[in-house]
Amino acid sequence: MMAVVKGIPRFPARVLILSMALPFLIPSPFLRGDEKELGSKFGGRNVLFLAVDDLNDWVGCLGGHPQADTPNIDRLAASGVLFENAHCAAPLCHPSRTAILTGLHPSTTGISGNEAWFREHPKLGNWVTLPQYFRQHGYLAFTGGKIFHQAHGEWSDPDSWDRQYSTKMATSFPPVKERYSHGMQSEFSNKILARLIDWSPIDVAKEETEDWMTAMGAAEILELEHERPFFLACGIYRPHLQWYAPKEFFDLHPLEQIQLPITLDNDIEDVPPLGRRMAAGAFDIIQKNGEWERAVQGYLASTSFADACIGHVLDALDASPHRDNTIVVLFGDHGYQIGEKGRFAKSSLWQQATRSPLIIRVPGNEANGSRCSRPVSLIDLYPALIALCGLPERNDLDGRNIAPLVRNPETEWPWPAVITHSPHWHGNNHAIRTERWHYIHYSDGGEELYDMARDPHQWKNLNEDPDHAAVKEELKQSLPNLNAPHFQGPPN
Repeated sequence: MMAVVKGIPRFPARVLILSMALPFLIPSPFLRGDEKELGSKFGGRNVLFLAVDDLNDWVGCLGGHPQADTPNIDRLAASGVLFENAHCAAPLCHPSRTAILTGLHPSTTGISGNEAWFREHPKLGNWVTLPQYFRQHGYLAFTGGKIFHQAHGEWSDPDSWDRQYSTKMATSFPPVKERYSHGMQSEFSNKILARLIDWSPIDVAKEETEDWMTAMGAAEILELEHERPFFLACGIYRPHLQWYAPKEFFDLHPLEQIQLPITLDNDIEDVPPLGRRMAAGAFDIIQKNGEWERAVQGYLASTSFADACIGHVLDALDASPHRDNTIVVLFGDHGYQIGEKGRFAKSSLWQQATRSPLIIRVPGNEANGSRCSRPVSLIDLYPALIALCGLPERNDLDGRNIAPLVRNPETEWPWPAVITHSPHWHGNNHAIRTERWHYIHYSDGGEELYDMARDPHQWKNLNEDPDHAAVKEELKQSLPNLNAPHFQGPPN
């Protein structure tokens, strides 16, 4: 089946280039210190920007689940730098992606929910996003699938791109009579959850799904010669709910062999009230109905499908003329809890909802094949990518330039990752993540503290332990000084 790349016919590259006249990139001479060295070494590279929706640490290279089957993500990790301690800026799609693509933290903008488009914000209407910044410096910017919050329309931010080659996402649904066969739909009081919570194999070839079409579109762009560097974004929607994926990926994870996540009874007894409210939701219903194994199977299958889509793009890059001149970045926009701490969702401040795979591969980088344990945030991608490509630095971003960690993962790194979540919880709530500690501060004063070296599942809250009072006070120093009010859109 031939892929159709929307807006990009199979012209010779010179025709494509002439139709988008922009100045040719000249590597910037204005970088300082490590950034100047990195810009000189890696300047002029293309960028392949791979986003996978709701991807937690259930990938082989991170070991989040023993049955994860993600050979393509794993081979990318083996050929790049794997950030083992990377976290979202917000555990929800729109605020996380807005933070990544603007380089601004949710506590700065107040964009911490899915209610309002960031261009409606009085201070962000003309903000230069990551792909726009590359365009300003001579790059062609292509997008397909979900990169901003939507794959098409206003919320895909058309102003950020030269071409949108794919405006659809996800997979087809099973026949109506096969949907919601779990029988739980009427039990969910939340209408969105009632619509989204479902899992089922579909009798559709992977090549006929929208996510695969997006991958094929990116592959076709990689086949072309380009006279100028490009920023190519490819967004894969699965494993976002619903967990519908071609049957071959469910077959990789037989139901009778599914292993459930390790959990602890009464895990949230030492969690403060606001944390308990965040934990409440769908999982009790799923567990009561005996559907936990099917949910785990659905997520694993959807992740394996997403991995296959990523593999198609990576294979195209390897066969392309851009193989040795393209930086590859892969990330999930946040994590996801599938029973841990009694929760089935994102939108919490525990590690399973905040941690995300992050891989950066730079051609010729001596650190490729390494792992980095330093805590980093996904908003660090904006300053890091412009440094790695030799573009002028920006001094108005909240993200920190992690390019030195790409070159040497053992570089000293004193900064924690900061995660913010606020919708419906009466103010900003934050998590602070260092290499060892995970601290949560709720807007009502509730706190949690976990020693991740000794308690990776976050089962014992050390907040009341006097022996850790000094650690907690030190971590509190990294809480945001600015807590912008939750932005729900312009006034009527």
